Amino acid sequence: MRETANKLISALAAAFPTPFLVRLMRETNRIRLSAEEIFYIAGVIKKKAPCRLLVFGTGNDSCFWMRLNRGGKTVFIEDDPAWLNRIRKQNPSCSAYLVEYGTRRTQWPDLIEAPERLQMELPEDVRGLHYDCILVDGPHGCEDANPGRMRSIFEASRLTGAHGDVFVHDCDREVERAYCDRYLGHGILKREIIQLRHYSFG
Repeated sequence: MRETANKLISALAAAFPTPFLVRLMRETNRIRLSAEEIFYIAGVIKKKAPCRLLVFGTGNDSCFWMRLNRGGKTVFIEDDPAWLNRIRKQNPSCSAYLVEYGTRRTQWPDLIEAPERLQMELPEDVRGLHYDCILVDGPHGCEDANPGRMRSIFEASRLTGAHGDVFVHDCDREVERAYCDRYLGHGILKREIIQLRHYSFG
């Protein structure tokens, strides 16, 4: 019953992303992104939908992003098999791919000027497209043992389209800020909201 109610609220928030519905959706689905951050991202995607949307990281917000981009192509990249299976079970038709980052957060100073070491092995279905919107909210990067977001930010800079928008979460952290400055700095930093940065290209 609770899962059904959460899906209904998520569907309503995707169809009508008002501040109230987004906040309610966030609370019922226990999403890490703040309501203000979700509302802002949703506003940009909604204007472009249906579009090509790439999300690094799956979570309790995955259903929302898919519904928000209804009729478009939404792709998820995930390194945690448990989360990937959970999202596939909830949404059998979703395009979600398991990847390995092969990095640790402590490597970030050594990798920042080594783009050849930041390239990822991505499925051709992912690599062969340029995306209208990209959200970098994974992999985990809060501890030194985590992969860090060096590679996902780097790949976002390569996969965004000519007029694309890139959102990077957790930019209160040193690694995210440094890699955004290095690899997304050729775009326009449109806005910073709490822990989120929005870059616009083209």
